[in-house]
Amino acid sequence: MANQLQVSHKDFFNSPAVKNKLSEVVSGKSDQFIASLLSIVNNNKLLSNADNNSILTAAMKAATLNLPIEPSLGFAYIVPYKRQAQFQLGYKGLIQLAIRSGQVKNINSGVIYKAQFKSYDPLFETLEVDFSQPEDEVAGYFATLELLNGFKKLIYWTKERAYNHGKRFSKSFGNSPWQTDFDAMAQKTLLKQIISKYAPLSTELQEAITADNETEDEKAAPIDVTPQEETLTDLIGETPQEELPIADPETGEIQEEQTALFDQLGDLTDD
Repeated sequence: MANQLQVSHKDFFNSPAVKNKLSEVVSGKSDQFIASLLSIVNNNKLLSNADNNSILTAAMKAATLNLPIEPSLGFAYIVPYKRQAQFQLGYKGLIQLAIRSGQVKNINSGVIYKAQFKSYDPLFETLEVDFSQPEDEVAGYFATLELLNGFKKLIYWTKERAYNHGKRFSKSFGNSPWQTDFDAMAQKTLLKQIISKYAPLSTELQEAITADNETEDEKAAPIDVTPQEETLTDLIGETPQEELPIADPETGEIQEEQTALFDQLGDLTDD
């Protein structure tokens, strides 16, 4: 069965239609790209069972962004999810795209170990680290961004926070680089947070983040089924602006001529 699937992948990606489609985005290097893609697929049991069209779609996203798909490079990944293949951006790919945007002066991320960590102040964004200390157990991760206009940003997450984020938001958490290269995925998460919120996004960067969000996607928020208590507005409707009570700006007390309105409201709520 496995051999049949491998042959099916090989036949599909070596078909003239698929090769021509890939040639449009990899500038005549379709044979090299296909060979790399088939190697990745055949070396991943779950991915080898994925639908051919989904593999092609994921591969095309990486090719369009001009990011290599070899997992060991950390630029982009093709990951399995429910017999489908999905594109996943790597932290090196995110850095590469940010630099290409032409708006970023400096961008970096890294791992901080417990022996090195001193303190982090999220209010003033100061991180005190002693890199002369040994690399023991991982404490957390940082990401920094500096734009050409002088704007700077720094964020730090503990390893626990990064783990909880990945487990909550990644649909393919159990079968993805989160399992094989956790540190890289944690750094990517911080970089994506800092870039998407604070950096000018080029069209290419927007497309990459959007595509990545389809894999690193927020699971549906739980629906609150708790009965909602009716508010005063629900019971009596909104009060026209001109009928609202006028309060003394210094004491906050409602002026006497407006107290009649509140007497009315009291009668309604007492029923």
